[in-house]
Amino acid sequence: MALTKEQKSKLLNIESHLKKYNFPPQIIIETTSRCNFRCLHCAHRVMMRKKSDMSSKLFKKIIDEIAEKSPETEIWPAFYGEPLLLGKKLFNLLRYAKKKGCHNIFLNTNASLFKHQWIRDDILSSGIKCLIVSLDAFSKKTFNIIRHGGNRDEIYKSVESLIKERKRKKLRYPIIICQFVMMTENKHEVDLFLQYWLKKGADVKIRNRGTWTGAIHAPQIDYDDDFRIACPIGNNTFAMHQDGNVVACCADYEGGFIAGNIQEKTIEVIWKTTLYEKIRKPFREHRWNDIPDVCKSCRDWQICGAEYHPSKENNKDFYPFWYAKTEQT
Repeated sequence: MALTKEQKSKLLNIESHLKKYNFPPQIIIETTSRCNFRCLHCAHRVMMRKKSDMSSKLFKKIIDEIAEKSPETEIWPAFYGEPLLLGKKLFNLLRYAKKKGCHNIFLNTNASLFKHQWIRDDILSSGIKCLIVSLDAFSKKTFNIIRHGGNRDEIYKSVESLIKERKRKKLRYPIIICQFVMMTENKHEVDLFLQYWLKKGADVKIRNRGTWTGAIHAPQIDYDDDFRIACPIGNNTFAMHQDGNVVACCADYEGGFIAGNIQEKTIEVIWKTTLYEKIRKPFREHRWNDIPDVCKSCRDWQICGAEYHPSKENNKDFYPFWYAKTEQT
C-alpha cells in the first residue's frame, strides 16, 4: 500500500526529533525466547534460532551496568518470547533491577498466565512501571484468528481482575496498557476495543502491524517507494537475544545482524562503536547502501507512530521516552 503524503509528513516529523544518545534510552532484554502462542502477525512460529532462557547471571550483569550508567533507561525484559513463562525467576530478576535503582521497567505479555493469582500479585509488587498486554482483538472470533493458543474470555477476565486489584490497592504503578496491533483481520474492532478498555480503567495503545524485518507480510506497508527515513527503532533501541547477542534492533528477531555479545563487551562499548558506526550513523546520514542487509530489506520503520489513549485515571509520565516531544513517534 502506498504511503500517503500525510503519512510521509508524519514520518519525517518523527525523524526530525531523533536524538543522539550516549547510552541507549531503551534496552530490550530477551529473558526468554520461548512462547506459548503462535500469533498470526508474529514470526515466532518460523524462528530458527534456539528457544531458551537467559541466565540470571547475564541478566544481572546487564542490570548492573544500566544501574551504574543510566538508571532512567527503559528496560523491556521481553523480546521474542513470553516472559511470564519464567515464573518466579522473572519476578526475582525484576526485583533485582528495582533494588539496583532502575525505575523504568516496561513488561510485555500475552496475559495467558494472569489466571494465576500469584502472577497478578507479583506483577503488582515487583516494581514494573508499565505493563503492556497484547490482545489485538475484541471478539472471541477475531481473537481466535489472530492469537493462536490463547483463550479470549479467560484472558479478558483475568486482565480485568488485575485492573480491579490495582485500583483496590490504590497503586499508581504499573500502568496497564491494552495493546491492539491493527491489521486487516481486526481493524473493524478497533473502536470497540478502545472504548471497552478505557471504561475498564486501562490505557490503550494502537499500532500498525509490522513485518519483523520482512518475515511477515503486512498489507499497510509500502514495499516499493524509494522514500525512507532514518529508522527510529534502530536509533533508539539496544536489543539483545537470550544468549547475549546484540542485534540490529527489536525487530531483528532472528539475528540478521550481530553487533557483539554482551557477555564479552559492555552495553556502552557496543552502543558507541558497532551500533553507531554500522546502524545509527549511516541511517542518520541517509547512506542506505551502508546499512546492514537486514535493515535494507526491512520496512518496519513505517509503523513508527503508535497512538496512546490514556484512561481518565492515568497520567502521561509513564509513556515511552520519546512521546513527550513528538506525541506520535
